[in-house]
Amino acid sequence: MVPAAASVEALLGLAIQHVNAGQRARARVLCEQAAATHPPHPAVQQLLAVISLQEGDAAAAVRLAQASLALRPEHPPTLRIAANAWFQLSLARHDAGDAPGEEHALREVLRLSPGHVEAEVNLGIALQDRGEVDAALRAYGRAYRSREDSFGRIAHALAAPNAGRLWLDLNELRAALRAAPA
Repeated sequence: MVPAAASVEALLGLAIQHVNAGQRARARVLCEQAAATHPPHPAVQQLLAVISLQEGDAAAAVRLAQASLALRPEHPPTLRIAANAWFQLSLARHDAGDAPGEEHALREVLRLSPGHVEAEVNLGIALQDRGEVDAALRAYGRAYRSREDSFGRIAHALAAPNAGRLWLDLNELRAALRAAPA
């Protein structure tokens, strides 16, 4: 039992122990107690974002990570958590058939984590599905220049029959990706 007057640091310490032990529900209760009894604290919001991600609630994780960043802008660990939450949300939006929501989430990933290769490739796929092949090529080019091992996925996506392009020479495709505007 944690005393009602426990400091935010004490509550966070216990909550982190519970997260590390796989006891998310207990950790969430401690974080909620900290949020209810203390002024807004960025680490509480950050830990709640982590717990929400672990529970598969990307939308809540995004909201909580944003609340943490509002209190502690540019905090590198929170930026990584926020980017991960937005990426997970983009996947959920894709699965739900929400193309605008997916694209928005992917752009948020890239705003928070420039050079996120998976987000660039997924953005390229989303743009290509909308028929914006030139914009897709720019996203694919950024991904390829960051990590050449993304080539197979990009080539496969570009060959999709709905709105792709076909290169018969893979070296020409590699050159096109390298030369694609950022």
